[in-house]
Amino acid sequence: MIEFIDKTTGRSGTRINRAALMALQGFVAKTTVFNTNGSITETNGSGHTLTTTFNSNGTITEKFVGEKTLTKTATFNADGTITEVISE
Repeated sequence: MIEFIDKTTGRSGTRINRAALMALQGFVAKTTVFNTNGSITETNGSGHTLTTTFNSNGTITEKFVGEKTLTKTATFNADGTITEVISE
């Protein structure tokens, strides 16, 4: 795959390459640990972690710790829909 650098005026650009695209699709080397408390912690090659916690109220919380810390909470609604809220 040919690497492409965005040449948008006034921006430094975002490197797009095969590794970045594969990571977006979930194909990235990582170590997964099933914790004794029922949560799951995944650590990628850069040392970033994603911890998934299954909460007692039925929601699921995913916390990503990398350059930034992001948290996503998924709530399963009575009408069959799922609401996801992302916060920093």
